[in-house]
Amino acid sequence: MSDALIPGHRHECVFVPGMQHTAAAIGNAGVQAVSTPALIALLEETAGSGVQAFNDPGWGTVGTRVNVEHLRPAWPGIEVHCEAVLASFSGRTLCFAVQASQQGRVVMSGHHERVRVELSRFQPPVPEDRAAVPLEFFFDFHSPWCYLAMPRLREIAAAHGRTIRWRPIHLANLIERIDGRRPLDASAAFVSWFKQDMQDWARLRRLSLQYHPDFPLRPSRALRCSLYAIEQGRGAEFIFQVMQAYWSQNQNISDLDVLGDLAEAVGLDRQASVQSTRDERFKRALATNTEEAIQRGVFGAPTVIAQGKLFWGNDRLEMLESFLATMP
Repeated sequence: MSDALIPGHRHECVFVPGMQHTAAAIGNAGVQAVSTPALIALLEETAGSGVQAFNDPGWGTVGTRVNVEHLRPAWPGIEVHCEAVLASFSGRTLCFAVQASQQGRVVMSGHHERVRVELSRFQPPVPEDRAAVPLEFFFDFHSPWCYLAMPRLREIAAAHGRTIRWRPIHLANLIERIDGRRPLDASAAFVSWFKQDMQDWARLRRLSLQYHPDFPLRPSRALRCSLYAIEQGRGAEFIFQVMQAYWSQNQNISDLDVLGDLAEAVGLDRQASVQSTRDERFKRALATNTEEAIQRGVFGAPTVIAQGKLFWGNDRLEMLESFLATMP
């Protein structure tokens, strides 16, 4: 787990529970409030997703202990705001202070414990020939949909015993070459819906998303640096840090000091990371990735290629999972 994870790390999620989450739905007839197990599940998800980006490849966390008080009822159809603050960690054990609120009132609070585990312990055996074929993820930091897709893709890959081959591309160059789709150049009504849809997906993915005030930023430096991070075995961690910095924290990912900070946060050498943004080798590698993407039919990002089949868009990941489930 990355050394960047320190006590005090806070993660927040917003959920809208449905009628299936009520106490009545699990047998407590007449009680239409959100059930205690459902609220606990939301707090567990908040804590787990908050440290997911800090896990080493092949590792995750599982809940082992919950000690909470259900203070007042929460109602279906109304947002529940959950937060998990890392109170301490020792070895593989992480302890969180957790709290759920609705309409400004705390409905549940207490503590939750999770333990780091190797995910392979919780997966059925995967045939060697299937595990050997990675999922290829073509992405650019310029696309918020890549940020929304990445955590879900990692879940799917882990569930099916697949590795991910991270393939940074220069999306603007690709679009220019193929005269591809430019959603933000569409009608004002479409752009308004497009941004609404993006926020809806962010809520489903339990992520915070906001447009950078200086959008669009130039992603080339960050893309080259990601190639260095991939080479050093810290690709997934660095890539998600950059996506989060751009699409949730309004940081300037074209700034070398910012990239240095993000690289250090995942255990990379700061100076080498900054130098990689000017390295001709990584410039050529980025151009090669982009050219290969064009030749293989990629027309936007995020794109995942699995067993030669192309899946485009954050909203096609469930189709990807269904496809992987059918593989012999």
